[in-house]
Formats: sequence, C-alpha cells, structure tokens
Amino acid sequence: MATEREEELLRLNAELAAEIRRLAAAEIAAPRVDQAPAARRLSRLAAECEELLSERDDLRKQRDSLQAQLDEQVGRGDSLAAAVEAADRRNAELTQEVQRLRSGTLGLARRAWARLRRR
Repeated sequence: MATEREEELLRLNAELAAEIRRLAAAEIAAPRVDQAPAARRLSRLAAECEELLSERDDLRKQRDSLQAQLDEQVGRGDSLAAAVEAADRRNAELTQEVQRLRSGTLGLARRAWARLRRR
C-alpha cells in the first residue's frame, strides 16, 4: 500500500520535472492546470502520511502488548506442563505403591482384612 503511494509520488515528481524542463526549454507556453493545486495535494498527502505514521505507532504498541501477553501465556503453559508431568510421575509412583501393597502374601492378607472390616 505504501509502495503504491511512493510509486505514485515518484511518477508525479517525474512528470513535474519533465514539465519544468519543457517550460525552461520553451517547448510549452504555460504549465498545465491540474484539478487541485499541488500545494493542497501535497498538504493532503502529508496529513495522510502523518495519520498513517500515527496508526503504525499504535499498531506497534498493540503488537508489543500482544507479544507480552503471548510470552506470559507461554510461561504459564510451560509451568502447567511441568506440573502435569510432576503429577503424572506422582501418579505412577502411587500406582506402583498400590500394586506393591496388593501383591504377595501381605497383600492378600490386607485385602482379606479389608473385606472382613466392610461386613
């Protein structure tokens, strides 16, 4: 979008330079009459440029804010992943402990004692 404007400005600049050369060489008698005076057009373009620069700065601030939020979320995700991993390890340890307590002669005795207590 900005490159199109730049190309248009460069084209207009080349046209005006060519017109000035033709006027200086007396190839044409008077400068062309345009729809809008060049000063008005330039001031409009300058105002538009300022507006776009302001918008660009606002978008940069918004981008930086969103990047900070993203970094924060990534940090939270990493800590949650570590917590899930720790919980999985603890769950595996507890499962192993339950298997150990249920197995063997002592495990059989514990289960029989638990059944008797439930009655």
